[in-house]
Amino acid sequence: MKKLLAILVLGLLWCNVGFADDKERLVILKDYAHDLNDNIINYGWKIKSFRNTSTHDIYILKKNAWLLYCTVEIDRLNSRCNIP
Repeated sequence: MKKLLAILVLGLLWCNVGFADDKERLVILKDYAHDLNDNIINYGWKIKSFRNTSTHDIYILKKNAWLLYCTVEIDRLNSRCNIP
């Protein structure tokens, strides 16, 4: 009976850890757009670093402890941002 109770308690504790980050993540997900300029101007993201390849410019944006990766197609000037 003690083993069953220990397994149940440990199982509940382990499940709780999996949901600990969800509320903060949902708040951050609302604070970004899919456009690089919108994220910088309207949502307060800051450019952390920049790389360029032959076809894309890659911007890494930072807000608090969160990172956002944005790619800009050089030919079309389309941008797309994603949280890793």
